Amino acid sequence: MENMTKISFDPNKTFIKIKYKAGKFRDGREYPAVDEKRPLSLLNADLKTLFAYTSSNDSIPNPERGRPRQEVVVSILMRNVISQKPWEESWVSFWRDHFSIFAHDQNVGAFSPHWEENVIRRHCWGNFREMLEAAASHPAMLYYLNNRSSRAGSANENFARELFELHTFGKNAYLKDLYSDWKKVPGAIDGRAVGYIDEDVYEAARAFTGWTVNDGSNIGNNKKLPETGDFTYVELRHDNYQKRVLGIEFPSYSGTMVDGRKVLDICSFHTATAHHIATKLVKRFINDNPPKKIIESTADVFLNHKNNSDQLKKIFNHLVQEASLIPNSNKQKAITPIRLASKFISLTNMPFIFNDQGFLGNIEGAGFSPYSWPSPDGIPDGMEALLSTGFIKERIALIQGLAENWWQTGEFDPFIDIGSSGSYETLLSFWEKKLFGHERPDLRNQLFKFWKINPSDKAINPREIAKLIGLLACSPSFQSEVVLPKNII
Repeated sequence: MENMTKISFDPNKTFIKIKYKAGKFRDGREYPAVDEKRPLSLLNADLKTLFAYTSSNDSIPNPERGRPRQEVVVSILMRNVISQKPWEESWVSFWRDHFSIFAHDQNVGAFSPHWEENVIRRHCWGNFREMLEAAASHPAMLYYLNNRSSRAGSANENFARELFELHTFGKNAYLKDLYSDWKKVPGAIDGRAVGYIDEDVYEAARAFTGWTVNDGSNIGNNKKLPETGDFTYVELRHDNYQKRVLGIEFPSYSGTMVDGRKVLDICSFHTATAHHIATKLVKRFINDNPPKKIIESTADVFLNHKNNSDQLKKIFNHLVQEASLIPNSNKQKAITPIRLASKFISLTNMPFIFNDQGFLGNIEGAGFSPYSWPSPDGIPDGMEALLSTGFIKERIALIQGLAENWWQTGEFDPFIDIGSSGSYETLLSFWEKKLFGHERPDLRNQLFKFWKINPSDKAINPREIAKLIGLLACSPSFQSEVVLPKNII
């Protein structure tokens, strides 16, 4: 799928609206009212710059602390719009949802531009173990799952639990209902436990004590951390005593960050992790009811290439090969609002320009936008979640708004490649093939009947035709697809 009209994305020429009333900082200083458009200036900002947008800082007016998140969402939208390889953005989206963070939390959202670039996009085609540590040590995750405040004697288990349950092993590997004694877990005595129990979570939490953020907090001995927002390891906060995770003994005083990294090794290379991630991948990219054979083969690729620098790319190509053997009828997936919008923009050859006049709000109202899911399990996947009754209404409005240029994002030429002398029948037949790959007389006949159109009449009004094309794209079949290339990359 290619954009015939060249759509560009320049952050310096892409604007979001900033509007708020005058107010006061916590210390009583006043800030003025603002009503202006600003370019996307935070996408490549360093952590120190982004740290100013956290709630602990008092240099940015509170009403605009959500700006980093807004910029990231706009950039994701525009990257989808300009991409001629939609499967690449779909792959990025999977990992963004797998390592889910909630950017509406100011402390988390402040770092979302850096997270998007340096954790998700930098690592999603590389090695899972490296990506896992990048996530575990990033300030967005350290704030989100509270490991920033975890210390010896008061280990916070939030990150460790989600590490096991969501990021690696998966819920099916949680064996607490079957075993309360670690020694009884199959394989544990030999250091090869098949799954995890609560004791493993508690011990892993101790392993990550001291992993924190340079946030200006007091670390004892009259010392404070700098306020730079980057990752740091504080030895004084680490629990250095012996630990045991999945039957594997951790000796006391192992060294700087050794305990936490050992937990990441255990989690990254476990068969349960391979199976959990393979299941999610096959479900996301092939079918809501993932074929077991493909899950198993994908898990094998995960483990066989666990040390490869391009492990995740190899997994992607394996999915491409497997999907090519399956009939299209057996690999349909509901697409996200951003993919829906970008797909329509591309197929209509729309000269799209982002205009923050309600368009972004409609994108977010038509489904789950990036970084908007409050719990760490990530945005729900599947037809039932994405095509709910409430979302369908907004998805239809999204397509119709683009077709009719409600937000001044650009008008497309409905007569492109066919000329303006054809009948309604000829014109809609052409657009059906463009939108669906084949004619859909059932859809066009319904439109003719509802709008009382004579199919043989000449179509001359471009706005009317654009509206009819938008209605064609509102059909359920346009809103589902499998976003994979035909060949390996």
